[in-house]
Amino acid sequence: MEKFLLITGTIAYLALAKLIEKSRLDLQVEVRALKCTVAALMTTDFIAHKLNDELSDEFSLSGEEIIVIPGLCKGSLEPIARATGCLVRRGPKDLKDLPSFLKGEHSPKPSSPEQEQVEKTPSFQILAEIVDAHEMSLSQIMVMAHYYRENGADIIDIGGDVAQSFSHLREVIGTLKSEGFKVSIDSLLEEDIRTANRAGVDLVLSLNSHNLELAKILDCPAVLIPDDGEDLNSLYRNLETLTKWNTPFVIDPILPPLTMGLTEGIVRYRQLRREFPECSLLMGLGNVTELVDADSTGINALMVGIAAELKINYLLTTEVSHRARGVVREMSMARRLMNRAMLEGRIPKHMDYSLLTIKDPFGNSFEASELREMQEAIKDKNYRIFVDDRSIYIFNNVQFFAGTSAEELFSRLCIKDSAHAFYLGRELGKAELALQLGKKYVQDDSLRWGYLEKYISMKKQETIEGN
Repeated sequence: MEKFLLITGTIAYLALAKLIEKSRLDLQVEVRALKCTVAALMTTDFIAHKLNDELSDEFSLSGEEIIVIPGLCKGSLEPIARATGCLVRRGPKDLKDLPSFLKGEHSPKPSSPEQEQVEKTPSFQILAEIVDAHEMSLSQIMVMAHYYRENGADIIDIGGDVAQSFSHLREVIGTLKSEGFKVSIDSLLEEDIRTANRAGVDLVLSLNSHNLELAKILDCPAVLIPDDGEDLNSLYRNLETLTKWNTPFVIDPILPPLTMGLTEGIVRYRQLRREFPECSLLMGLGNVTELVDADSTGINALMVGIAAELKINYLLTTEVSHRARGVVREMSMARRLMNRAMLEGRIPKHMDYSLLTIKDPFGNSFEASELREMQEAIKDKNYRIFVDDRSIYIFNNVQFFAGTSAEELFSRLCIKDSAHAFYLGRELGKAELALQLGKKYVQDDSLRWGYLEKYISMKKQETIEGN
């Protein structure tokens, strides 16, 4: 059984000791407070020096312990390892996260190099559609194509018009192919399909009984869809025809939106996978992510998981509406998450928190009584800010306030220094947002937004550079 030694300061010692006792971990855990009030102010050199002194007195280590220091401590872990002969790990910034950290849940265990390579191998290909591409210039299309590829798309789908031919389609496909893109065309117009085929397109969407004859001239697979308003019978007829012609194809029984037959649509995919286990299937998710008033991250994770179970070969999506921004990236991350879960034979939990954007994997768990006890150990006037499920707490050695509004709490503080007032106002505003959204709050640390943190940082940098 692993042995852990948790290092903390005198203020947090009691709260941490109670937390470990309540958690009833199936681990050997000892909590030790060094002679420093605020754990975050300890450096690794300070910890190494203190532990070295104490090892020569009443305290000793076997060398088998894993020393866990507070997440906010600065410095290399090497001095502590050298002084103790133990493995050393930097823990989470919030001591309340230590139980999940010790169980390996707080920071998901990374894959081995071999596993990572398998996870990166696409279980299906993502088609990202550029809608109304016929109305865009070549340069606009290339910008979109590169954006989609950078976010995980494998195939760029060129969307045309149902009635108007695509005048520069050959140039678009040729340019995309010259830059290494795989390309599909989404059109019902015979002229566009013939042009795309001559330009070397990789996949044609979509054929039914009305234009099935075009399959004879194609040099690439075509996607088969049911005839308008018909069930799978029309799909079966067309499938049988293409099989006789020995023409490669992909099947798309069409996935309807929620409340309009989504469940039956999934059943159709299941039926086709059972009846034609060797056939390639395409599933379009745009009808789901674009047509519901709900965040796309969870929807994509769910639908990609279903697609993985059904062994879908192609997933089609787009980012037309504002609410669908980022869905290609979300699908790419969900694909890797589901790949790993299926590879390891486990549920996709505590593996990668990138798709948890609004909600957090762990919440705030301090109680008011614990914070009152913490206040008793404080000797300075610096304010500490905490959040639980009901309130925001701000306190120092003489004051203790609780509330739900940053404005109301700030008005109770007598802050004369403008820089300090700005700092506390910003932190209280962040705490209020965390309270409203149920997000984890750690003073001086940014709220977590999953994979969106990358884009938030980019926007901040752009703002700084613009100023």
